[in-house]
Amino acid sequence: MFNGLERKLADFTNDLNFDDIPETAITASKMRILDSVGVAIAAFEAKPCKIARDLACKVKGTDTAQIWGTGKRSSLEDVAFANGVMVRYLDLNDAWRTKDAHHPSDYLPAILAVSESFELSGQKFITALTAAYEIMCRFTDNVPFNEAGWDQPVTGSIATALAAGKLMGLERDKLMHSIALAIIPNLSTYQTRAGELSMWKGCAGPNGARNGVFAARLAREGMSGPFNAFEGIFGVWNQTLSGKKFDINLPDFTSPWDWGIEQTNIKTHAVRDSCQLPIFTAIDLKEKLNGKKITSLNIETYKSAWEGAVKDPELWAPKTRETADHSMLFSVACALADGKVVPESFEEKRFLDDDIIDIIKRCEVTVLDEFSNATPQKRNCRIIATTEDAEKITAHRIVTLEEIKRGMPKAQVIEKFKENTKRFYSPAQQNDIIDKVMDIDQNQNLKSFSENFRFN
Repeated sequence: MFNGLERKLADFTNDLNFDDIPETAITASKMRILDSVGVAIAAFEAKPCKIARDLACKVKGTDTAQIWGTGKRSSLEDVAFANGVMVRYLDLNDAWRTKDAHHPSDYLPAILAVSESFELSGQKFITALTAAYEIMCRFTDNVPFNEAGWDQPVTGSIATALAAGKLMGLERDKLMHSIALAIIPNLSTYQTRAGELSMWKGCAGPNGARNGVFAARLAREGMSGPFNAFEGIFGVWNQTLSGKKFDINLPDFTSPWDWGIEQTNIKTHAVRDSCQLPIFTAIDLKEKLNGKKITSLNIETYKSAWEGAVKDPELWAPKTRETADHSMLFSVACALADGKVVPESFEEKRFLDDDIIDIIKRCEVTVLDEFSNATPQKRNCRIIATTEDAEKITAHRIVTLEEIKRGMPKAQVIEKFKENTKRFYSPAQQNDIIDKVMDIDQNQNLKSFSENFRFN
């Protein structure tokens, strides 16, 4: 009664072994674990993170894991949510953008929580994490859920359910039930990322992770899910994409493969993925301007970046932190004014300051066909400033898919982790966490792994 895509996803997840994963992907997984912990701890004191932790601390259960930073334990679902909100809140965790956009590390804490609860090895965790990343990235490559008004957790919940189910030892049939139990009850709309954005923007992915863990637990206990989840009369394809059917490419373990966990972009700046390049470009422009005053700015970009970071009028005058970190206009203005965009830029509400608002008012944004047609292989941003003496000064940056795949160097990931966690850990503690993460594939029992992240 299950066929097609459900079976393909379950077969891939079930059949993937640690030995199938190349060393480069194993290293990439460690970089994303370390980065996720760093950005989570950096967000520890943020209001949504506190709300999620407080809620989790009220829940007790038999299958439990640790809330990062606290030493406290809660149910798998609540830990998946609480730790995931910390990872996601600053918008500094990794991202993947091709046909759609995704933040695969939103789901990493949930997969680690299951690994800890079931006292599994680091290799099993990395294997499940790699499978989840692969599923999310390939859906993102092939299925335009966002364009149709549906949000990232639609596929994130599937990937988490499969990864959690694999860790729980579910057979193929139960893995397929977990897919249906993850997606049909939990379809989430793109309204989360439309207009003025709320705290929920950073919580939607972690909620998908929570739903995925619950789906796997239901399937483990014998709950059956709705059959024909994708192709049924009221299935995903008919309800979300007007009946158009899609397939996703997955490795067959016999040929070289570009693994998703190697391809996601580990961010430098605390803004959405499509605002990273404009910040780098604006910093270049600031240096070229050498203090000259500007009368106007033209930002030239590609269509998907415009749709996510420019199109909504709220992005031109953000009133919330969540809207500001999704605004290309704020990102460029802040980079020009301050030479950087950092978490403190949002904590200090720079998006409400007169100098930032004045720069935004001087902006126009142009979508160029040549830039749009070049994506996703090449992403372009060009900013042209006109100065008071009518001089035009231009900065143009390009980032390629190959550069994104090469990723942030290990030393830079470590430096980012240390910068993000310096308020919470001593240098000795930081180095100990780095060592533990780098050796996670040698760890035979992750039961107490999150104890390494405790600071209070």
